[in-house]
Amino acid sequence: MSSKNEELINTNGSGLKRHHSIEDLESVKEAKTDKTSEEKRDTKQNKITNNHHETKSDTELLEKGDILFTYKPKLNVDEALSFDDVQLFHVLLIPEQDEKNQNDLLSKIRLIKIGRKKLPTIGKERFWAFVEKADNDIEKVEEKLEAQTYETATVGTRTIKADRIAGKGKYIMAKHDQNRTVIGYVLESPSEIGDVQNVFNITKEASFSVAVKNPQKKNPPGAGLGQTQKAEFPEKVQKKFGSYQWLPAEPAMLDIPGCEMVWIGSSTDDLEELLGELGREIEEEADPEITATEVMKDVQLDEKEHPIQPLIDGQWPKEEDAPEKKEHKEENENKNIKDKKTEE
Repeated sequence: MSSKNEELINTNGSGLKRHHSIEDLESVKEAKTDKTSEEKRDTKQNKITNNHHETKSDTELLEKGDILFTYKPKLNVDEALSFDDVQLFHVLLIPEQDEKNQNDLLSKIRLIKIGRKKLPTIGKERFWAFVEKADNDIEKVEEKLEAQTYETATVGTRTIKADRIAGKGKYIMAKHDQNRTVIGYVLESPSEIGDVQNVFNITKEASFSVAVKNPQKKNPPGAGLGQTQKAEFPEKVQKKFGSYQWLPAEPAMLDIPGCEMVWIGSSTDDLEELLGELGREIEEEADPEITATEVMKDVQLDEKEHPIQPLIDGQWPKEEDAPEKKEHKEENENKNIKDKKTEE
């Protein structure tokens, strides 16, 4: 995407101010206070224990499940050794298929491409994003994460690298008051934040306000997806927008490829503080002892194709760990063995 896509998120011009603006979809900013850390903890505990009914009425569970953070190395590099070597950044949402989710069995697995190749940081930073793929079959969605080879007229065969896995956790999508949908996560793997997670702003716990753009409204010139790439929402979903430019995200919207949205960094990284009981539940469901191998098995990805070093210790894989290099090395070793047997 060109940098102009980011203007959709950063501008305060008419592109974001018609009808529902992004600012309208954010929560009211926290009042400035001189409270001590101890007083803040007391306030938080009182809200959880004494205002439980209020928390339940203000927050509605939409869905929850597993979340995966992935990145794709650039062309012409064997392995991404820093952020400069990264081509794309993805968020994969794998909803639980049970009665706890708003859409019951209808929620799809979605691959979301995040602009600027990282997550927005706490404090209202906002990044453009869109649903690149959505399907009930995880294998069909993960095809976008696999290596792909194609032919060009000028340079011959080119290979798009497979995504590397930067982190895995549990996520929750919840409606928090009438004007905001929150997607929050608790990281399970790696157990400790490393260099890879730091560059993508992946923390132990975080939340984002997510707003979806009306596909029937024009984007600013040069920004966003082309007309043929935009989502085509079912009539029932499209009617909800009316004349609004933006609406809080809903699962049914994210189930449609081409759904454009903004992810806005929340004012807090504490899910329990933000979502009360729902936030505490997702924190308790996260398994900090899950291994990298178990993660890959859970999300049905092959370790040989997707280096797991970032899940083990948070560090970048080495160049020699690149699947393409390993495959080439194995081919050469096998060839040498065959040649040696032939000579004998």
